[in-house]
Amino acid sequence: MRSAACAVVLLLMIYQGEALRCNYCFGKGTTLCTPTSVQTCSPLANACGAVILGSPLNSSFRQCMNMAVCQGYIKTPGAFASCCSTDLCN
Repeated sequence: MRSAACAVVLLLMIYQGEALRCNYCFGKGTTLCTPTSVQTCSPLANACGAVILGSPLNSSFRQCMNMAVCQGYIKTPGAFASCCSTDLCN
């Protein structure tokens, strides 16, 4: 019984330790770039962000980032952003 409980605890620790995965791309223009790869996030990057930056930059990106940084893009004039915290949600 004790070994079964240890196995369950170990599985829960492994499951909780999986890193977030986000779509990744950079592009020019005023439309959101098409994902070119998948990025595994660091422990500090707890969100997937999709950001379009308007004039004068006219660029877009999808990547791992800190949720607070992503929320900052939402509040930035001329930027359009969405933030999420599940795998490949951006």
